[in-house]
Amino acid sequence: MRPLFLYAPNLKKYETDFLSSRDGWSAISVTGTACAFNCKHCGRAILRGMTDGSSEERLIKALEASVRRGHKGVILSGGSTARGEVPIWRFKGVLQKYRDSLTFIAHTGIVRSEEIAMEFREAGVKVALLDMVGDDETIKEVLGQPFTVEDYLNSFKLLKRAGLKVVPHVIVGLSVKGLEGDLMSLELLKEVSPDAVIVVGLMPLSVNFSRQASPEGLMAALKKARDEFSVPVMLGCARPRGGEYLKVEQFAVDYDVDGIAFPEEETVGYAQGKRQIVFSNACCANVVFDVLGVVA
Repeated sequence: MRPLFLYAPNLKKYETDFLSSRDGWSAISVTGTACAFNCKHCGRAILRGMTDGSSEERLIKALEASVRRGHKGVILSGGSTARGEVPIWRFKGVLQKYRDSLTFIAHTGIVRSEEIAMEFREAGVKVALLDMVGDDETIKEVLGQPFTVEDYLNSFKLLKRAGLKVVPHVIVGLSVKGLEGDLMSLELLKEVSPDAVIVVGLMPLSVNFSRQASPEGLMAALKKARDEFSVPVMLGCARPRGGEYLKVEQFAVDYDVDGIAFPEEETVGYAQGKRQIVFSNACCANVVFDVLGVVA
């Protein structure tokens, strides 16, 4: 079986005997808590847990802190502009000074031009993250965005042409069409040739949206992703956990999924003796590089 990569970036408090998020890569929002959209499933809540890098001074302070702590990278994120992209490129001058000492993994948002895609590359971004949504109805009704499935697919294509690694997130439980709609996201990604695929699960971040992914839905998505993609497949950080969700992680171990973010301690014990385990404090999208260091 493949090596099993277990990740714990500094996105939340996480302590086990094996791994601690205290030493993890930081997530920095270049917009603070601002976002042009107020998606029902998020309500901007995810931005409130990130380090504020919304000015050059704040961004430099956050990057310097990561360098001092010996981190090898950071997660760049933020809210979207009305055009759809996360405006990381606004700080290109700052980021270029740190791109040789830190790996930049970035939530890009919707990218609608080659020029913006190249701005991300010139800023030093190595890996581009973006949710893949499989139907226009969900984009309109849940995300409240004026975009289409084609806009999402074209974003990945533009970023790949600009030379970035692209790592889509598929959110189980998001589609208004149910699991069928979630799995369609994976089907559509075949035309993108992603460098890795991350499966995550909807969890109630907003009081106005209580739907969440089921364990069965998460396992179905992991199975489809593993069956149909030869690139790394990850069980990502954003998902319900505990209780009946423990079996999702155990399924990931048994079905040769490449890695898990914030695994339960029981999962580590379950995997020992079955898989070669590699612990990391990076963002789990860094698997595109980590695999190269372990698998010849």
